[in-house]
Amino acid sequence: LIPFATAVGVAGVFDVKVALLLGSILSFYLARTSFLKRDFQWTFVLLAVSAGCTAPLLLVWKLWWLAAFGGVAGLLAFRKTERGIAMQLLAVCGLTLTAPAALYVATGQLNQRAWWLWLFNVLYFAGGVFYVKMHVAAAIRRQRFETTIEKMRFGASTMMYYGALAGVGVALWPVGLAYAPVVARAVAGVMRLSPTLRMKRLGWTEVAYSIGFAVILIVTLRRQ
Repeated sequence: LIPFATAVGVAGVFDVKVALLLGSILSFYLARTSFLKRDFQWTFVLLAVSAGCTAPLLLVWKLWWLAAFGGVAGLLAFRKTERGIAMQLLAVCGLTLTAPAALYVATGQLNQRAWWLWLFNVLYFAGGVFYVKMHVAAAIRRQRFETTIEKMRFGASTMMYYGALAGVGVALWPVGLAYAPVVARAVAGVMRLSPTLRMKRLGWTEVAYSIGFAVILIVTLRRQ
């Protein structure tokens, strides 16, 4: 939903077409959840709702590229959930396609701006994969970190990713300002590493940072 919201915010449009796309996306996502729970009756119903929302976008407004987005989403969604980092990053690439799809529906154009918006979201949410996996791994380890050096070694992949993201943020200034809060959060998170994992708190913190990212991204892009 955050990538979708960034596109709507940048376009400054929320009309019937965008509402239909939102309905399609939510129904499709819930259908995937039902599929993973092997509740095939609800999977079928929710897929039908998603298709019903998409049909006018294709047949009335001729937004044919949505068929391609749906094909990619289908390939990624209806498969067994995997915890490997490569597959999680691939899932991020797929889920963030809601950004170019929403901008396409809102403006009628699938242009370079749409794909840049997708990339901005991919770079942001890929970082979350490294950050969350780091904290989960620290909890599984069940040992206290005695020194700062030990914490930095354990969180090396997270630090490397966010260091690179900081460089991207500088290069993309002022749009890259949207990455500043999570870069600072990553450094603080490594310094506070412990075997105690508060999953709810971690999840809601991720939501809060994601909303902040969306707001900053929308403001900076609309000023350009």
